Amino acid sequence: MNGELGNVILAGVAHNNPNYDPGWKGFLSALVVVAGAALIGAGVVAGFTTWRRTEQPRAKGLWRVLLATTGCFGVVGLAIIAVGVWLY
Repeated sequence: MNGELGNVILAGVAHNNPNYDPGWKGFLSALVVVAGAALIGAGVVAGFTTWRRTEQPRAKGLWRVLLATTGCFGVVGLAIIAVGVWLY
């Protein structure tokens, strides 16, 4: 046999699924999805707290800017989530 194992399956690496790919792929994909969701959450919290802490006359003119900023955080977060789902 020249040092080869032939058709022997070692017990430590046997798996029912022949297409099983052990590794970090699933964990890292989930981590990317969580990072995207955290970015969306951070954008929502930042926009809401900024709007709440401004004085009332100024807050009326500021809501469009804060909504656009929160929307940008949301779009980038959704793009990161899409990359995480694609990696999975």
